[in-house]
Amino acid sequence: MRKFAVLSIISVFILSCATGGGSAKIDPNRPDWMDNYPVDDAYYIGIAGSNTGNEAEDRKIAEAGARSNVAASISVEIHNEIVILTKDDSDGNYSTSTVDEITAVVEKSLSGVETVDTYYSEEAGSWVYMRLSKSEWKRIKKEEMDALISRIKEFLTPVLNDFNRPLVTRIQELIKARNLIKESPYSGFLKTIFNGESGSLIDIIGNILKQHLDSIYLSVKPENIEVETGQSAAFSIAMNSNISSRIGNMPFSLVSEAGANIIASLTDQNGTFDSEIKSGELMMGQNHITLIIDRDKIGFDDSLKEMILPEKVIIVDVQTVSIGLELVTPDGIDLYGVDGTVKSLFSSRNLPFKVGPVDSPYIKFDIRISDFPKYLEGAPDMAQASAVISLVKRGKTIYSYESDQFKDGGLSPEQAHDRAFAKLVEALESNYEYVEGIVKALSLN
Repeated sequence: MRKFAVLSIISVFILSCATGGGSAKIDPNRPDWMDNYPVDDAYYIGIAGSNTGNEAEDRKIAEAGARSNVAASISVEIHNEIVILTKDDSDGNYSTSTVDEITAVVEKSLSGVETVDTYYSEEAGSWVYMRLSKSEWKRIKKEEMDALISRIKEFLTPVLNDFNRPLVTRIQELIKARNLIKESPYSGFLKTIFNGESGSLIDIIGNILKQHLDSIYLSVKPENIEVETGQSAAFSIAMNSNISSRIGNMPFSLVSEAGANIIASLTDQNGTFDSEIKSGELMMGQNHITLIIDRDKIGFDDSLKEMILPEKVIIVDVQTVSIGLELVTPDGIDLYGVDGTVKSLFSSRNLPFKVGPVDSPYIKFDIRISDFPKYLEGAPDMAQASAVISLVKRGKTIYSYESDQFKDGGLSPEQAHDRAFAKLVEALESNYEYVEGIVKALSLN
């Protein structure tokens, strides 16, 4: 109240200075309350003025300002009481709205304000002195608190007594009721008995909300999912509660360790959801995926950030696809270490498939080597090497790549073969065309 009184007194002081200070004529009709702010423990007081030069307009502005100052005086008192309540409450559950927020609410419901006096002069403009009996405000406050308590109880009782009401709906209605209390300037003062519990109504509703959240049981089948690269794996989600017969359309997300949403959807009315998880959205190896309830879509705000919602972690193991390898070499030509060299072309890279003992699909690696004629005696033996790399699935070639030819020579045909083959391998190690072709043909990209 003192804050707003000071503002009005400052306005009067500035006005007196504007009329010439000590040399100005003193209006004998000027009321004392304009210079000496009234103090009365039985009333909330508001004084305001306006001097635009339009008497009718100034009167309206002054009345609105005085009324607003009465509401502000009340709001400061309410705010201070709430702060005390918050300090006394070990859990810190009460909402502490700002004075301005409380003033806006109080002013809407303010009644019984009386105009004590008014003053007008051309120099000072229009001024209004209003007050509201504290006993009258106490009555108004009690009426409004009782009405709000009744409204909340009438709103929630049928919801909580209906076992067939979906849990999602019950949670949303509890949040709605809690928000109604938060919007009231009396949030910490609403003491009552509800749902078998006595105390602050906003705390009681918070406890009921927590019971609803604690009752949710999440399950995912299977909890450990194995899926090959490029494939999808089926899974199912089920949510249950012992407070309600069914969950309802619960919003949820499957979130990766990096925080990315893999799936965001709703359960059906029975709290179930069946779908597939795609390996392309995950990393190779084990992925820890968390099933969470989407608190924002239910209606949670920052004031409920301490409320814990259940979560469920599942493991999705993305495995490489196994494909076979068939090595074809020219008849009568023995290449040194050919088996290990060809396998290393695939195993040394980070590929979404691995070479293993399977029949289909498989890579057919056809090595082709030819000798050049030797025209001069003593000249080195010359050979060229190339390869045709194909992917075969169910007996059909679904991809094929033919390399360039690479030439080299040696002191013997065998050495020429090995050197030409070594050049071929060196070129294939830096070539990604055939690898990408195989991946695409396997639909692993």
